[in-house]
Amino acid sequence: MRARDLLLTLDDSPELSLGQRIVNALHRAILEGRLTPGTALPGSRVLADRLGVHRQTVVSALQDLEAQGWLVTLPNRGTFVAEELPSQAKRSRVAEPTQGSTSVGFDLPSLLQPVSTHPSGALLLADGAADPRLAPAVELSRGYQRAMLRHGSKLLQDRDPLGTPLLRETLAAWISERHGIRVEPERILITRGSRGALNLVAHSLFRPNDLAAVENPGNRGAWDIFQRDARLGLRPVPIDQEGMDPIALEELLTRERIRLLFLMARRQFPTGASLSRKRGAAILSLAQKYRLAVVEDDYDGEFTYTDQRPEPLLAQDTTGQVLHIGSLSRLLAPGLRLGYMVFPAALSPILARVRRNLDEHGDPVLEWALADLIRDGELARHLRKTRKIYMSRRDHLVALLRDRLGDHLDVDVPEGGMGLWIHVRPGIDPDAWIRSARAHGLVLNSPSHFFLGTPEPAFRMGFAQANEGELQDAVERLARALTAIQGS
Repeated sequence: MRARDLLLTLDDSPELSLGQRIVNALHRAILEGRLTPGTALPGSRVLADRLGVHRQTVVSALQDLEAQGWLVTLPNRGTFVAEELPSQAKRSRVAEPTQGSTSVGFDLPSLLQPVSTHPSGALLLADGAADPRLAPAVELSRGYQRAMLRHGSKLLQDRDPLGTPLLRETLAAWISERHGIRVEPERILITRGSRGALNLVAHSLFRPNDLAAVENPGNRGAWDIFQRDARLGLRPVPIDQEGMDPIALEELLTRERIRLLFLMARRQFPTGASLSRKRGAAILSLAQKYRLAVVEDDYDGEFTYTDQRPEPLLAQDTTGQVLHIGSLSRLLAPGLRLGYMVFPAALSPILARVRRNLDEHGDPVLEWALADLIRDGELARHLRKTRKIYMSRRDHLVALLRDRLGDHLDVDVPEGGMGLWIHVRPGIDPDAWIRSARAHGLVLNSPSHFFLGTPEPAFRMGFAQANEGELQDAVERLARALTAIQGS
């Protein structure tokens, strides 16, 4: 790399010669990291012109630094910062940075928290996620290239606030085919993942201090958006093996004015339970009676490992209660950050206006490429392939846990999804176990992460993103973590 636009500021010290001041300026640039080892310096004539000095003065300064070991000159190539700097470089410290600061010069709100970081080699299985190593990267890149070559000028213009029309049309056909319901493109909005959809709903359709009913245990990521970002109050509703309890929901609705119900019908997070059709009908009846908006997050409902695929609540909705959120990131790879929302047709102009005002548009080229992936049948093929792989990983992890830790935990084996719901048996502190697991390089969330109120001794462990060797390593780390707390 060549430092073509290197800025040097010379000292004003009258007792130093001009050449020594140039030496000091270059020396300081190396110590500050603005000139890194191997960087090529501008030519002596260029430096002389920029500094307004005679070229020979610059040449002498460069020779001094070369003699001290800071620079090297290679014939016919130029002068470079030495790859191996003098030993005093490691001990030197610049007293004051020339610009910027490592501290913040103003007060921060207390709700801001740093992002958690994990050591290299840690296994992140706190949640189930698609394995990006299985994503159809080649096919997606071809679609991206086709989109740019054929439609680049159009896609890079100001765009439809609901999202790229081709992807909305393609998703309408995909949803209609897979769920047996008619969905028009005008009822679909493309979002920056499911979190983007939840943010849009919470901020556009509800007011601060409105109340939201949520599953308990449930999705803390969604709770944070509702409670912290949109200032909604949360009210927990218990769930069991058939999903949310409509009797408990009705009791809540008779006591308080609930405006929003958030649930995951096909595959509840974190337990993996599926909402029965009978309960779905009861919940929709209550939603109609109490004028309740139902936000259905189809978290990982596409991954089903039996012949019977549960249907979304959207398929039962006949009165316009449901806003259905889907995630393409969950199907392909977390880094895509692409999702969609299906809503009652009357909301289309409202959500389009809110989305335009938020100026929160996505990537139209990526959206076009995803539409191609769906139309070419690649997404369906990818799902067929990954279902088999994820089911095998589920079974492998269940067998490992039962064999290695069966005396200490019980595992719910889900019929789909990407994670297991694990119950800790009496006599073990689950919070201490989770903390110890993190110390052993296995990142999981403690029970309190999933509950509003008193937590049960249970936690979630993802399996989709890890291969069989990684899952075996994870169980060994979990076992060592248990040994560590039992021996302490």
